[in-house]
Amino acid sequence: MYRRQLALALTVVVGTAFVLIGCGGGVDQKSIDDAQKRLELLKSKGVPAEKMTEARVFLDEAKRALEKNNKAPAKKAADSMKVYLEKVENYYKQEVATLGGKIDAARSTGIKAKDELTSFQARKIDSLVAVIDSFKRMDWLLQASVRADSLLKLIPFLKEDEAKAARIKKLVPGEWVFTEKAKSVEDPKVNAVTTKIFRFGSDGKIHLTEKKFGQSSPTFKEDWLFESWGTYGYKGDTVMLSIDRFAAKKQLFTRLHLIDGKPVWKDEPGPTYDSIIKDGSQDRYVTYQDLKDDFKKTR
Repeated sequence: MYRRQLALALTVVVGTAFVLIGCGGGVDQKSIDDAQKRLELLKSKGVPAEKMTEARVFLDEAKRALEKNNKAPAKKAADSMKVYLEKVENYYKQEVATLGGKIDAARSTGIKAKDELTSFQARKIDSLVAVIDSFKRMDWLLQASVRADSLLKLIPFLKEDEAKAARIKKLVPGEWVFTEKAKSVEDPKVNAVTTKIFRFGSDGKIHLTEKKFGQSSPTFKEDWLFESWGTYGYKGDTVMLSIDRFAAKKQLFTRLHLIDGKPVWKDEPGPTYDSIIKDGSQDRYVTYQDLKDDFKKTR
């Protein structure tokens, strides 16, 4: 199948070779344009730029000579360009002839490895396989081959991450609480308390409650409450939080102003809202080590 696709893809490429040297041994604008299309097609197929350098150099020389109506230099550059262009096309045909089986084998290895993976490890396999399949559908086999190589190299690291995830999966579900109190040497009235409650459900769902109340600096007071909902998974020993709903339940800020030489506290309320999140802007992560160090598991 790949040989047949290649033959169709290069029909125009190879078929235009004869026009580079036109009647009487000259070169015209059409032959220049056709050569340009051949190079662009090879580029779109994933041929490395360095493989096409010589062909491009002589193509540019032929263009400049033709623009100045210097027929002899134009023909000479076109002849050289034809030689190098055919070399690139031959390179492409030789490379692609062996890629189909290599790509399919790497894809199968990835799918098989996925059976041993979960969460973000498995998603990474799906993501790379999807890219490989997309390139194959476009007949961009060199690009598909590069991604296939990346897939094979990544599998051992994904298995390591899966082992790390397996060690913490039974330890994370439950309620974790973080508490921190603001302190100030210059103002003992600073006493704001920040509280974060992360509830990891055994069903893979997450509910976050985060709030702060009190005077957080000599000139600023805070009283706010945020809630988030979503799902969580594991990327190695890191817990990945995918948030699909975020709500600002309360946002009240109070700032100290000096008016007529007297200190006056003024409220600066913020909006409340409850939003569905689709762009991943509220997604977060926390390592299990940070969870243990900064939070206390209450249940």
